[in-house]
Amino acid sequence: MSLIIDESMFGKPLKVSGTIVLEDASEDDEAVETEVGTDTDTNTEEQNTEEQNTETQSSDSQEEQNTDEQQETPETDAVDTGSVDDAENDGNTEVIGYAKLRTMMNIRDKNSLDSEIVTIYKKDTIVPILQYCSNSWARIVCEEADCGYAYVCNTDNVYLIIGKSIYTVEKGDTIKSIAAALLEDEERYTEIKTLNEFSSNVIAEGQVLLIPEV
Repeated sequence: MSLIIDESMFGKPLKVSGTIVLEDASEDDEAVETEVGTDTDTNTEEQNTEEQNTETQSSDSQEEQNTDEQQETPETDAVDTGSVDDAENDGNTEVIGYAKLRTMMNIRDKNSLDSEIVTIYKKDTIVPILQYCSNSWARIVCEEADCGYAYVCNTDNVYLIIGKSIYTVEKGDTIKSIAAALLEDEERYTEIKTLNEFSSNVIAEGQVLLIPEV
């Protein structure tokens, strides 16, 4: 179809008669569109992969932090008392004393820092003693252990306050009345006070006291 335009027609509506044929996009155009789409998909996949890697690294870091926290133990185990192949056990099952922990302590399955930790006891926990071991450890009653006993370190008598028995304060008790009843001499109240590391004579109902040997 040919179109002739007269100059006199400028500025006037133009009417065109004929047939307009629209050609399909070329294969090259389609290829370009396909390539652009592929690049977009690839970029999206790479971005998703990077996000997944970041999440994985973050998760791994959190797990490592949690593991480190779980492996932290009280500083009282910094003193090395040697190692043993077998736990020291004289077979005694009767309580021979009581110990109050001066600090948080690891409770182990043998009297050695190389042995497994059974549990951890908080500061001021009072435990029954079954045996005083030769290397400054004590074998104690331990409900968390399958065998019913475990071991706690007391190097240089630093970590445990040891008494012969215990007494739970009742209403109306005084430290002097307890000394008179249990030690047969109220003046021995100073021994109870010293053993429990009290700074005054004040005691409270329900409080558990270590009592020295009669």
